[in-house]
Amino acid sequence: MTTAEPVSVEAARTAFFKQGRLPAKFNHSVLRSWIRCSEMGLDAGGPPRVAPMTAAEFKAACERHETLRRLSRPELDALHAEARETGAIVILTNAEGVILDAVGDPGFADRAAQVALRPGAAWSEAGAGTNAIGTALAERRGVAVNGAEHFYAEHKGLTCAAAPIIDPRGAIVGALDLSGAASVPHAHALGLVRMAVEQIEHRLLRQPFDGCVVVRFHADPNLLGAAREGVLVFKDERLVGANRRGLSLVGRGWEALDETRFSEIFAAPLSGLARRGDLVTHAGERFAAMASFPDDPHEGAQVAAPGSGTLEDAELAAMRRALAAAGGNVSLAARRLGVHRSTLYRRLISTGD
Repeated sequence: MTTAEPVSVEAARTAFFKQGRLPAKFNHSVLRSWIRCSEMGLDAGGPPRVAPMTAAEFKAACERHETLRRLSRPELDALHAEARETGAIVILTNAEGVILDAVGDPGFADRAAQVALRPGAAWSEAGAGTNAIGTALAERRGVAVNGAEHFYAEHKGLTCAAAPIIDPRGAIVGALDLSGAASVPHAHALGLVRMAVEQIEHRLLRQPFDGCVVVRFHADPNLLGAAREGVLVFKDERLVGANRRGLSLVGRGWEALDETRFSEIFAAPLSGLARRGDLVTHAGERFAAMASFPDDPHEGAQVAAPGSGTLEDAELAAMRRALAAAGGNVSLAARRLGVHRSTLYRRLISTGD
């Protein structure tokens, strides 16, 4: 018995848009998006509904999202080199898909602007149909949309990969996207975007949490302080914030926020938590951990790491440990940390390492 081969994009479009049937063995994320767009009354053969903001509206949007733009800047810069090499652009949006920043290849940026892929334009599914930005926001997960997978025929010359940026309360605050010409291979785009988003989400957890205990943990103590660590935030022993990796490490989802107590996760009381030590879950999983408490000078921005006082110091220390463990191989250390190699280069160079 043979398994049916996935259908081509052209065959899928014919089945869905002309014959009114669902194509089998086709990209599920794209198909779900086509269905949503059709239910919103969008016409795949018509013009997209992407209307750029006025200058005043765009300025106001940038001001409202200044913190997100600032925390995302290092990743925009890190992916800038990748974008220039592949003739692409890196895009940051808000939660509604409005493009706040775009950097990368000037030539492609000019072509992208012709289809409204520029700052001030909203790329939600409601206006732009199926596209990586809007579909990633709708599905709350990383998505790649290539060529004719886009809902509108006008966008078939694009290939895009995007992932949503989720804050410590589980709310989507924006998206990061890498877009280029469909004729150019972008095999690693989605992986790069996901790594960059993990870094941004890690920075969101540097913001102070008033009156909270912040627990940072990982099975590998060398990754404490790096973006791949788990982070859980407790107030009055109740879980009130987290990153995706932290929830995954303890087998929880976003629904655990406000409903789960420290003692339901770990086999020790919060009152006995040390600034640095081990944590064991009720399932017997052991993690190296660092904790900060409400009486710390920066309430949650600090961690107790040897020879360092801030999370930024701990992150840099984790980079140095990973580089040493990789025998000085920057690419290997970057993969271990889950960062782009240019991010690691930039941080180490800036400190004279």
